[in-house]
Amino acid sequence: MDYLALGQTTNADLGTGEAASGIARFYGSWQATERGSLTFKIENRHSYTDVAPQFLGLDGGALSITGTAFNDNGLLLTNLFWTQRAENGSWTLQVGQIDVTDFVDIYGLVSPYSGFQNLSFNTNPTINTPNQGIGIAGGVKLSDNLYAVASVSDANADPSDPNFDVFSDGNLFKSLELGYTSGFDRIYFDNIHLTLWHADAADDGSRPEDYGAAFSAAWFVDNKWMPFFRAGASKGTAALYDRSISAGIGYYGHNTDLAGLGLNWAEARGKDGDQFTLEAFYRFSISPGLQITPSIQFISNPLLNPDQDSITLFGLRTRIVF
Repeated sequence: MDYLALGQTTNADLGTGEAASGIARFYGSWQATERGSLTFKIENRHSYTDVAPQFLGLDGGALSITGTAFNDNGLLLTNLFWTQRAENGSWTLQVGQIDVTDFVDIYGLVSPYSGFQNLSFNTNPTINTPNQGIGIAGGVKLSDNLYAVASVSDANADPSDPNFDVFSDGNLFKSLELGYTSGFDRIYFDNIHLTLWHADAADDGSRPEDYGAAFSAAWFVDNKWMPFFRAGASKGTAALYDRSISAGIGYYGHNTDLAGLGLNWAEARGKDGDQFTLEAFYRFSISPGLQITPSIQFISNPLLNPDQDSITLFGLRTRIVF
């Protein structure tokens, strides 16, 4: 079990100016057979303020998700899937309630619970990833260094009300990733990949069809430094950005401390101008079960508030592991 809390404040001319929320998580896995296991995760996401950190940037006029995952969605079933692996490790298959952001376009600093808080540096903001829901995902080793990962999942998923009647509806999210790694024991750290994705339109008209591509390159140098470059483009209007480029670096210090610095450029369909986002954070590991992460985000030319040149946002995140 763990508990995370995030508080943020901003100098935006619009909106409330502050937000805070928490996430309680209960998770684990059961090694049922030699090559098969069951994974589960239940979350309760709750806000302490009228506006949750996930939406504080939008509330202040920035087209930006400034506190990824820290919302007020309540009780959620985010994972309940079976994993089957080949005897020689050549392939892996997952079936059940999956979170596509666990494997679509990931890199070493992707987690909003331990790394960057802005979506620009988490899962690519040009990808219209669905919420956690029923799906199938698989990965296969193509060689000693090359791999492929593909998935099909519910584009209309709602983890607060899991729906098992998915594939008859026909509203699906599909992804295919081709990548290179220095070794499969370091696939999370040394990784260069191209991701292609497609999301069907919702039958009720609430979401248009969308598709696009994303590229990511990150490498763990001397097991301390992780420079990264990430870019993406989407064709539809459902994803947050039409085009996005991010670059930055992470530094893993003493006692599992982590520092991160990232810069993002983005443009959105139907919005004039370019928006730039800078985020810097330092994660202090006070003890094995306690982390504290102060951060700052600077958003230049907020696309939803043209009367303000820039917005500065300060954050403090804590994580307690039980």
